[in-house]
Amino acid sequence: MLKQTTFVLFLLLASFCSIFSQEGQEMTDEQKVWMEYMTPSWGHEMLSHGVGDYTYTAKFWMTPDAEPIVSEGKAKGEMILGGRYLQMHHSGEMWGMPFEGISLEGYDNAKKEFFSTWIDNMGTGLMYATGNYDAEGKTLTYNGTYCDPMDEGKDKPFKQTIHFKEDNTMLLEMYMEVQGTEFKNMEIVFTKK
Repeated sequence: MLKQTTFVLFLLLASFCSIFSQEGQEMTDEQKVWMEYMTPSWGHEMLSHGVGDYTYTAKFWMTPDAEPIVSEGKAKGEMILGGRYLQMHHSGEMWGMPFEGISLEGYDNAKKEFFSTWIDNMGTGLMYATGNYDAEGKTLTYNGTYCDPMDEGKDKPFKQTIHFKEDNTMLLEMYMEVQGTEFKNMEIVFTKK
């Protein structure tokens, strides 16, 4: 595996060196494709609206008929790696314990879709989702999977929406399935400071 990774990195480095060593010469079609792939686009500009310091209030429902568990915290969003990814650090309290989480969102220029990852100190797995942006509704909708430790680690589907509001707030809602029925299990209101 290490040899394959090293070989792929070598090929990428060689292609980038080729691109930049031919200064003043017209780029090949392959070089143009790579330049388009690596250059931040409208999707990255859209994600940059998440940059800033936030406070948040979160509600969690363990089952559809349960009362929500409420927690509060703060988050900081920043664009990283030359404006290609939005990274958010979250901290607060959940179930009486310190909570930390990191989300990473990006836009894949080749696939023409958004993607999101999530890790936190309440588990050891990674949530991954892909999605699209509805400009009219100012909503980013992701569909993905998470590891369910209560079901032998099987991957389970989830849906997540992020609504960008005019008043410097974001509303994140997450939906999961219980016995084939989707229900909202999380709602977080982020308010920019």
